[in-house]
Amino acid sequence: MSNRNLKKAADNELKNAYSRYYSTLYKFCLSKLKNDVTYVDDCVQETYLVLYNRLLEGEKFEYTLAFLYKTASNLIKKRYVQLKKQENIVSIDDIREVVNHSVDIDDRLTFEEYSRMISDALNDTDREIFTLRYSEELKIDEIAERLNLTVTNVSTRLSRMREKLRTLIESSD
Repeated sequence: MSNRNLKKAADNELKNAYSRYYSTLYKFCLSKLKNDVTYVDDCVQETYLVLYNRLLEGEKFEYTLAFLYKTASNLIKKRYVQLKKQENIVSIDDIREVVNHSVDIDDRLTFEEYSRMISDALNDTDREIFTLRYSEELKIDEIAERLNLTVTNVSTRLSRMREKLRTLIESSD
């Protein structure tokens, strides 16, 4: 089909789809974009634009309304992603004060002090598990094999140890 005939066929198909499905598509977009009414017209317009471009490429649609729904649905999803990104952006004007939990640097514990606190809080086996896990970065099954313990035992000890240390460190602040 020549470009002129293709364009003429696309124009006719677009007019037909517009007259048959506009109000249905508009209601669909409106129902999905309740909180973003200003975008409804843009969504409907862009949906028809996608249809028109595909028609110009020579594509034929057996179920035009289904294509319009799917296209509009995809555009709505993109819009929600955009809105979500905008929500995550914080303006510098919105930041009034950065909270500093420890104003004086001397109030904080040094690494050595934390290490000593951890060492004092743990028994020999837990201290060894802690060292293997966090200093040597071994996996739990490797620690269990090296210490002749079960994987469950090591996992449980690590979980309880983390909770104990979290409480200990929070109380020192």
